[in-house]
Amino acid sequence: MAREATTIFIDDSAIWALVVRGRKTQKWANMPLEPGLVKDGVILDEDAVASKVKELWQTQKIGGRRVVAGISGINCLYRLITLPELPRDLLSEAVKREAARILGVPLEQVHLSWQAVPSLAGETLIYLVASPRNSVDGLISTLHKAGLDPYLMDLKPLALARTTTESRAIIADLQPASFDIVVMAEGIPQVVRSVPLPVEDLLEEKVPIIREELERAITFYNSSHMDRLIAATVPLLVSGELAQQEDAWKLLVGRQQRPVQVLPSPIETPEDFPSNQYMTNIGLALKEVLTSEKGAVAYSLVNFNALPEVYIPKRRPLSEILLIPTIIVGIALVVFAAFLNINASAHTADLHAELASINQMTISQHVQIQDITKLSEQVSSAKATADAFTTTLHDFGAGRDEVNGDLSQINSCLPGTVDLTSVSHSSNSIRVAGTGDDEHAVFRYAEDLRATGRFILVVIREMDDKGNFKLELTK
Repeated sequence: MAREATTIFIDDSAIWALVVRGRKTQKWANMPLEPGLVKDGVILDEDAVASKVKELWQTQKIGGRRVVAGISGINCLYRLITLPELPRDLLSEAVKREAARILGVPLEQVHLSWQAVPSLAGETLIYLVASPRNSVDGLISTLHKAGLDPYLMDLKPLALARTTTESRAIIADLQPASFDIVVMAEGIPQVVRSVPLPVEDLLEEKVPIIREELERAITFYNSSHMDRLIAATVPLLVSGELAQQEDAWKLLVGRQQRPVQVLPSPIETPEDFPSNQYMTNIGLALKEVLTSEKGAVAYSLVNFNALPEVYIPKRRPLSEILLIPTIIVGIALVVFAAFLNINASAHTADLHAELASINQMTISQHVQIQDITKLSEQVSSAKATADAFTTTLHDFGAGRDEVNGDLSQINSCLPGTVDLTSVSHSSNSIRVAGTGDDEHAVFRYAEDLRATGRFILVVIREMDDKGNFKLELTK
């Protein structure tokens, strides 16, 4: 079943929301913002904007609370950096050190996001983005105040880059308060420019600025890629206001005979859907689509989660998941054993009292010896029962140690890309259910369990395309 993704993007002029299921548009809506609430992508009045978001969700009956959020690319920094080939556990620190050296801004003022992209052997090529903290933190705080839960985030230019099916292209998106330019080469957004504009400016006043930035971006790329130039045959793909103003296209390319066309939507849309106004939201939705579709083609190789780590919920360890059930089972075993002991002791005491009575009666009335022998046998049987209960209690303790040992192995083999939802334990069989980021993570988890040598057999009983799986471990 196709996943549903709810996206939100807030710029200086409006709030844009889009809901898709798979690659089909389900619902879209926007709400204008008064001047001064958001400036250059930074939310200045969080309470007022949060109130607007709530209103939009209520009036348009948008049900999704978990959202893919977009932030403006204004004042963001983009770099391609080359590092030596390093172990994964050293790469994060190396990226931070290189970012501190080349960005020219204090790292405490930005959030860093990065991704390794294909590179030559012996080196690591990193796509690095630095986003202003005030822009990111303000957006997250506003969405939380509106009752939304952002679990994925991306920058507007990178979301736009994700919508094109061209590995080499130039994207120009014009909205009322800003425009974005992305130079795509070999599937990577090589040059990105995001420029704020006065909302009141007319299109004819904006076009010369956009043209100048286009020429500057292409020149900048070509100056360092003489062997892979952005030639005049590389298309210019336009969206936003530019998509509706074909008479301005020739002004954008000047004398160059560069092909210009509307940036096509990569998802199914109704006829009345203004896709060019929601192209950022479409790119945000594709973050979810491309991770859930098997064999999905992503022409932009850059697809990281720009949500800062501090805002990502921590995975609950297996020990925490099993803590309460383990305590409950332990208490139940103790209570059950105690109950059996109490009953056995009470029964034994009753039999002792009855035996004493019979003995007294024997002395006084010479009761037949057979009756006394029978009662003695009952006492012995009761004692045996009590001993059996005591042995059972010890066996429960040994069984508990065995279960704890199994759970310890299951937990220690658990990779960070797999979450467990349930573990059931019988005498010689354990059933484990959970969800993984992909099938490779589940296979790797099963292999690690086999390698422990604790389990005779580890079998994957079920696994669907959402990553849900069930394992059976035989002791």
